Formats: sequence, C-alpha cells, structure tokens
Amino acid sequence: MDRAVPITLDYTLRDLYSDNDEDDLKTTLIYYPLQFGYMHESPSAKYVYGYTLQSDDEKAASSFAMAANMVPQRYAFSAGQMPLIILDFHSSNKRKEANRKACQIIDELPAYQLDIRRTFSQLIPNQQPTLTFANSPESISLASGARIAVLLPTDCLSHLPHVVHPETHYEILSKRGLALSGLPTPPSQVIDTGLIDSDNPVLLKEEVARMVESIDQRQVPFVVKLPQSISGMGTFMITTEVERGRVKTLLTEQFGMMLRQLNRSNHHLYPCSMVLQDFVTGPVVALSLFITKTGQPRFIACCKQRFDEQGHWIGGLISYRQQAKLRETFAVIMQMVADFLHSKGYHGPAGVDIVTDDRSGEQLIIDLNVRVTGTFHLGPLTGHFTKRGLFEAGMTTVDFPCSREKFEQMFADEIRNGSLIVSGWVHGESSQLNHAAITIGAREPDELEEYFRRIKAATLHS
Repeated sequence: MDRAVPITLDYTLRDLYSDNDEDDLKTTLIYYPLQFGYMHESPSAKYVYGYTLQSDDEKAASSFAMAANMVPQRYAFSAGQMPLIILDFHSSNKRKEANRKACQIIDELPAYQLDIRRTFSQLIPNQQPTLTFANSPESISLASGARIAVLLPTDCLSHLPHVVHPETHYEILSKRGLALSGLPTPPSQVIDTGLIDSDNPVLLKEEVARMVESIDQRQVPFVVKLPQSISGMGTFMITTEVERGRVKTLLTEQFGMMLRQLNRSNHHLYPCSMVLQDFVTGPVVALSLFITKTGQPRFIACCKQRFDEQGHWIGGLISYRQQAKLRETFAVIMQMVADFLHSKGYHGPAGVDIVTDDRSGEQLIIDLNVRVTGTFHLGPLTGHFTKRGLFEAGMTTVDFPCSREKFEQMFADEIRNGSLIVSGWVHGESSQLNHAAITIGAREPDELEEYFRRIKAATLHS
C-alpha cells in the first residue's frame, strides 16, 4: 500500500506546555496501561482505582484490557516532540536482555511496541514523541530539571518530580472532588466511609451495607459514581427500580473489594466514597481545554460523545464548522474550570463534560477529567481534515478480528486521502481480536455516520 502523506497537527501538547514557560519544555509524559500492575503493588498502595468494579462479563473484561493497553498511544497521539516514557509491562517476563540493547533492530521489538511506533510514524518527524520504554519505575531516567505529567497518579511514580503533586491530581480527578469543588454540578450527595482501614471483616461488611443502603434514599432517575471512574466504568445510571436493585446487588457483592484498598496512607484522599447525583436531561458536550501555567484556558475541541449499549465510552464526534460558536457558548464555564484547577496548582490538559439543563438552560458539569481526553486529538487535527474539505470528524474504538495490515488494505484509499487515521492499535494476547482507535473525517454528518457503519461492518466481516 502506498504510504499516506504524513499527518501534520495544528499544534501539539509540547507547544501547549511551552507556550508561556520555556521551563515546561522539560515536561516528560509518562503513560501506562490503565490496569498496569504497579498500580496495586501492595496492600498499602495510596492511589487506588475502582473503575473495573463492574467487569463481570469475560468478553467485556477482555475488551477493556485491550483498550487499557491502547491508552498510551491513543492519548499520546498529539503529544508532539517531547519525551514520552511508556511503562513497558511486558519487558520483565517477555523480553530477553539482548533485545534491550541500544543496537536492537526494529524487527526484534515486541508486537505491542511495533504497534505504538507504527501509530506515531504517521506524524511528521518533528511532531513524533521522543519515545522510550521503561521496564520498571526504578529504571526511569529524567533529564535535569524535568517534571513528569501522568494521566493518573500511581504509587510507583511517586518518587519522581511531578508537574502537579500526585495527591492534588488524585483529588481533582475524583468524582467526590468535583461534587465538593464549588463548580456548577447537578445536585449531588457524597457518601464517605467511616473506616480508616479494612482490617476488621465484620466492620467491613457493615460498612458496605450502610453505604449501599443510601441508594434506596434517592428518587429515580439518578447516577451512582465511584470516586475514580473512567470511560463510563464505575458509573451507574439508575432510571428504574429494577436498575436500582441491580446496582445495589452489584455493589453489595463487590464494593468490599474497594474498601479493602483503604489504608492509613490513603484514607485522607477518600478513595472509597460514592457520589449520588441527580440525572439532568439535556444535550451533553465534551469540552477539551488546556490550562496554561498562568491559569488561562486554551480551547481545544468541543465534541459529542459516543457510548456502547453498556454505557461505556467508545469515542466522540466533532463538527469543525461549529467550534467557534461552541467556544463562545461555553467560554464562562471553561474559565470557571480553569480558575478552579489553577487554584489547585494544576496546569495541563483537561476535559469537561457539560450538560445544558433542558428545563433551566443552566450549564452543569457532570464530569471533570483532569488529563488528556479521548477526543483531545480532534482539536489538533482541525487543519488536517478541513483542508481536505472534511468538516465532520470522529473517533471510535472497536475490536477487529483481522490484522492491522488487513484493515489498512481494506481502507487503503481512505488512508491515502487522509480521511482515515489509525490513532491506536493493540493485539489481543489471549484471543484473535485486535483493538483499535480509528479517527475519520467526512464532509457532512450523514456521510460520517455511513463511514462509521462501514468500519463496524469491517469488524463483522473481515
């Protein structure tokens, strides 16, 4: 297949970090799969996450694992020419010492590393991240004066200097933190645990019952959120009494797993709270922005989100013609978010999910993702698509039974003309499925939806 013209982004994370402060040229991204083993390396781990609590379906769990493995390349697609360290969770068991030598040839690299390098190779050379793999946290070497930016704080990186303190980052990522932030949100109730640790199994069982019982006290419809949810995982929509019963049963069975992660090093971070939030009807947008070191918000993109039948996030849509109007529409709430995050000492990328109440017209924040978002890259791709006459774009995550080579052959023309970009790809280890993030552009919304249908058909008939 003829190679497509290399992709040029309008700007990158490197440009954004260095815009107001040359010191931020030393920012180093460290990304890792969401289920990375070091995140729960001991019973005393400080930074714990409960977003896999509802994964009781084997197929869904496998798909989520592949999606989690794809996080580093998908979120770093618009990083630019800045240091990117990916924690290489395969190396300790699956690579020989010889393959770690600097003189290794590309054919000796593991498949997942080839996937990542292939994804970034689509970009022009001076917008590709400076990529290294670290096989352990202890092996990470930073340049003098460098600070790291991560998607989620984790214990194994706590010894390194961060752009924002890990405890602060954990707080502003949490659903509890948003509910108590003072930002405009739907009416919310925070249910905290009274436990300091989880050593007593009797008290643990009683605490699970007490917290889950609070779900009975709220009128439907409402939403139950675990404190560290992501991509719809750990968030439960309750619109009927049947769903209320189902969620109560699930949490009664599994919430104890979260409480067992509670310990004296993290109880002050409230890792095991629940948030009960009114469900507000109205149009929802996903706003991506970047907060500069001086606290100014830079608008990146405003998108609609796409979810699967289980309510899990699978991508988003952007209309480039509408971006100027959307930027103006949400300018006030964007500034409020920037002021709040700046007051916490944060600067960097962030995403805000905003619902406009059908009844009052009020703009309310239903989620705050203080990191790069899944649709962030659609902003830097504006020029790439619009100069081709493609004013509608979107990204979807899908499982494919075919190889990347076969998929790219199937869509060779679209890749050549720049309307299709493989913005992430991972091989499944325990099945024949591959998981991919596909970004596409079209002239009109109907054409974009037809494009999505063609890609979905490829997942069934390839």
